[in-house]
Amino acid sequence: MEYSLIRRMAAELAGTTLLCGFGIGAAVAVSAAKTGGPGLLIVALAHGLALAIAIYAFGSVSGAHCNPTVTIALASRGRFPWREVPAYFVAQIAGGLLGASLIYASYGGAAIDAGLGATTYSGNFGHALVAEALGAAILVTAVFALAVAPTAPKGLFGLGIGLALATQIMAFGPASGASVNFARTFGPDAVLSLAGGTVAWGQLLVYLVGPIVGGLVAAFVADRVGSAATVEEPEVFPAPMV
Repeated sequence: MEYSLIRRMAAELAGTTLLCGFGIGAAVAVSAAKTGGPGLLIVALAHGLALAIAIYAFGSVSGAHCNPTVTIALASRGRFPWREVPAYFVAQIAGGLLGASLIYASYGGAAIDAGLGATTYSGNFGHALVAEALGAAILVTAVFALAVAPTAPKGLFGLGIGLALATQIMAFGPASGASVNFARTFGPDAVLSLAGGTVAWGQLLVYLVGPIVGGLVAAFVADRVGSAATVEEPEVFPAPMV
């Protein structure tokens, strides 16, 4: 079924809000509860489950990319029209802002004290860049294998893609925050700045460039080598998910 671009943008806005809101909320909750060691696991699972819910709820409308990295990766392989990438990007950024705003409205000053779940790195620029690229590669590989490939098992795409996101957070969270999603990074940064918090704007380039590079490489490999390569004619995502 074809949906209007406005309706698909609304679905992307809702899905990205869900992903960023619950992901940021989990990070703030962990900080407020001072859970220590299990905190990374909690944050990873919250992101993964929120993404899975967003995919099942909105995947049939917009594809539930919920992430500029995924949209660009799909467009690069002819699985999504380039002319609609800017519209999706706007909806996703708006979703990141709305998700962060809702968590700020829920926690108030405690959210600011916790850094509003903003993704930052304290180590080397290059290490953080590689971590973001690798994390994005895992996510995009899962998207192509589970949502694009016609041989993918039906019904598992949401859970599988969500688990890919959670896995990369557990692997790369300490290195870069494991955002792999510019909307997830920019949303809390912008709200934190407006609320008077401290923002590491100089680190933003890592979260823009790293995920896009990793996503493009993974898309090429998945489309040429992986199961998605069995498709003879490119299909606009999310056709295999409907």
